[in-house]
Amino acid sequence: NGRWSCPVLEHILQLDPTNTAARMTLLGTAIRKNDYEWVIRICKPGIEVSPDMIEFYFYLGIAYYQQKQYDEALVTYEEALKHVTDQTDKNIISDFYSMIGDIQHTRKQMKEAYAAYDSALVYNPSNIGALNNYAYYLSLERRDLDRAEEMSYKTVKAEPDNSTYLDTYAWILFEKGDYVQARLFIDDALKSGGEESDVIIEHAGDIYYMSGDVDGAIEHWQKALDMGSESKTLQQKIKRKKYIPEKND
Repeated sequence: NGRWSCPVLEHILQLDPTNTAARMTLLGTAIRKNDYEWVIRICKPGIEVSPDMIEFYFYLGIAYYQQKQYDEALVTYEEALKHVTDQTDKNIISDFYSMIGDIQHTRKQMKEAYAAYDSALVYNPSNIGALNNYAYYLSLERRDLDRAEEMSYKTVKAEPDNSTYLDTYAWILFEKGDYVQARLFIDDALKSGGEESDVIIEHAGDIYYMSGDVDGAIEHWQKALDMGSESKTLQQKIKRKKYIPEKND
């Protein structure tokens, strides 16, 4: 009963739920429409009748994740891993582990998150999403910064205009005390679309401050605040005109 439907294909599936070609075609339409409820309604019965079709788990998990149904997404990915074989594309297995890492991070299960990212990188050492998120979360905990820098550098090399990856790399350099390099990369992040993100703008303020540009720092902090930032330290930084590190929970 969603907003979208394809009556012919849906009728075919009612007659023959095992018709994978029809289900995949329907799934393609639902994905293009970004209709996650519809994706769930297509993939769940798909898994029941074709438990070895890895694609259904993949998109079902993404749909749950987008709906913030993290527990359901986690169960879906863990179930998917039971159905991988020697023939399964290693990049897809890597993506499953990477997404498990992202979910465990939202649940604040950092040990499990890092273990999942490690597995993701075993299956695909160039999994850019896993490399970026792993590196960034390590930097927020201020741990294993050399490893984080190495992982993050791979993402910047692969996508030199990606503001998220540039921001991660700049932030790791900042945590390592390399403020000159950090400023170069945060400026690149801002030029590559980072102006849209209050997190990147606040990072720019932090980096400018530690580079000795207090006026530039306050300007960026104020801009991040005006954008609706939920940072716990931002107002104090502006008021006291100095950098205050975030406390880890």
